[in-house]
Amino acid sequence: MGEPQTTSKGHTRRTEWDLPDPVAWLVAAIAIVARAALLPYASEDATNFLLPWMLEFRNRGASALVGDFSNYNFPYLFLMFLASHLPADPLAAIKIVSLAGDCFLAVSVAALVSQFPTARVSPRLAALVALFLPTVLLNASMWGQCDSIYTAFLLFSLRSLLRDDGRSAWLFWGIAFSFKLQSVFFLPALVMVSLRNRYSIFFPLLAGGVWATLSLPPVLYGRSAANALGVYMAQTQGDRLLSGAANIFAWFPQASVAQGRWWGIALCAAVVGLAGVAYWRGKDSNQRRILLAVFTLAACPLLLPQMHDRYFFSVEVMSLLMLRANNLQIIPWLLSGTGLTVYVLYFVSNHYAWPLMILSVVQAFGVLLLWHWLAKNADPWAHSRLVSVSP
Repeated sequence: MGEPQTTSKGHTRRTEWDLPDPVAWLVAAIAIVARAALLPYASEDATNFLLPWMLEFRNRGASALVGDFSNYNFPYLFLMFLASHLPADPLAAIKIVSLAGDCFLAVSVAALVSQFPTARVSPRLAALVALFLPTVLLNASMWGQCDSIYTAFLLFSLRSLLRDDGRSAWLFWGIAFSFKLQSVFFLPALVMVSLRNRYSIFFPLLAGGVWATLSLPPVLYGRSAANALGVYMAQTQGDRLLSGAANIFAWFPQASVAQGRWWGIALCAAVVGLAGVAYWRGKDSNQRRILLAVFTLAACPLLLPQMHDRYFFSVEVMSLLMLRANNLQIIPWLLSGTGLTVYVLYFVSNHYAWPLMILSVVQAFGVLLLWHWLAKNADPWAHSRLVSVSP
């Protein structure tokens, strides 16, 4: 695995990391068994939200789509509606949707890594590693959440950016946004790359049209268009400045939403703007597009108000591209470590502020490190030990 090979001309060449076929199949089987073992667990979110939604579909069928019993957008609710017809108990039916999302996430990781060979990890190995990230493993099979679905579309969007395919990048982002509002964390990178490369102004309109098309089907059942399109607005009306995330607002546990909302948004805009300036002043390469995307996905949930435990999910997965970047390979470890700790805090119902305060410092260090390399205008993959030697 990753051992040097000798070419016919006697030159040494480094190969990508991979697993033998039998080992890969064994690891995949372990991923399935691990998830199956966690299926019976009912999280607080499942008990209070997801299970009542599933029962709503089982009791009322498609007519339930007219109601506003859920604050999730239509695409996920439609998948839940389909799952309600499965011959399984409600909790298992919910998690089947999420586990299908895990499979789709693995496919998207493999596709992205195949587009970015500098990572020097085989697409298959990258997909398996993603399935064993603690937050990916726990998010679907234990928590019952579906963050793998929108994240997969974000990865396809980034893959399209690496292919310089602006239309597909915006299309995939529009689909991601129709599943989860948190897709906006990727939007600054998408906008900056699009502006710099003069992608058509119609591409964002395409993304908006995709979101509207995927959000409006409940109108066919009698729901108002304003209500169907206003789901995300309702999600921002919470009364908690912080909901379990490793975020800077952990340092202000007594602050109200009114006290912290606008300065948090302003701070985030300023930091993302600085990253945009750093990106714009340097060369435009696939490496720097990845740096920018990972930066915005990490900085936004760190600095914005009203962030939840799971909002670093997509950056944890995307940061796997840095496993073979000698100068940034610490990033996936930082993010996965803090992500696991946050998840554990959720499952043990720990409401103390100090663990999140410490974790927010770790997250801030990772964000600063990413910004440093973005501003440095250097390629953190350039001196990877697995760079091939041309024959």
